[in-house]
Amino acid sequence: MLTPSEQWTWYYCPQQDRLLLDIDDQLQFSSELSAANLNDKPVRQPFSLAEAEAFWRFHEALQPVIADDALRFELCLHALANRYRQLSAHKSWYFATQRAQDSGLYQLVQLQGKDTLLALVVASDLECVECLLLEDGESLAGKQLSRHTVIRVLRNRALPTEVDVGYARTA
Repeated sequence: MLTPSEQWTWYYCPQQDRLLLDIDDQLQFSSELSAANLNDKPVRQPFSLAEAEAFWRFHEALQPVIADDALRFELCLHALANRYRQLSAHKSWYFATQRAQDSGLYQLVQLQGKDTLLALVVASDLECVECLLLEDGESLAGKQLSRHTVIRVLRNRALPTEVDVGYARTA
């Protein structure tokens, strides 16, 4: 398993129109973030100590539910790329209101659309949480949502989940 390093570098690539992370000479992570989604276009932004700490917190949260090491690694990088994402309006109408719960950063939650989707909270504020979807599914509005998507919802749409071995998934 690769471990975070100060040698890792974030940057925006205009040719690919993506936020990229150079991991080493032979490995590069391509996020799903295009210029239109970025609040900042980094130019050779080194991976920080805070990002390394967040990486391990995301990794630890995902370990009980994502069995595949490569998929867990990729999901951690998608979660970290979210810091460059432009703040968007919440899409709370995609999901049913849950009983009052408070979800926090690094927590696994369920979002109830037409499908129940497992997600990881990657950012939060007083009113909303931003959730990285860990699986594909359909919203209440009939919109197909894919794994790796980060979606912002009101806090009352995210139901904290107890980790259950039955949730373990592979690619």
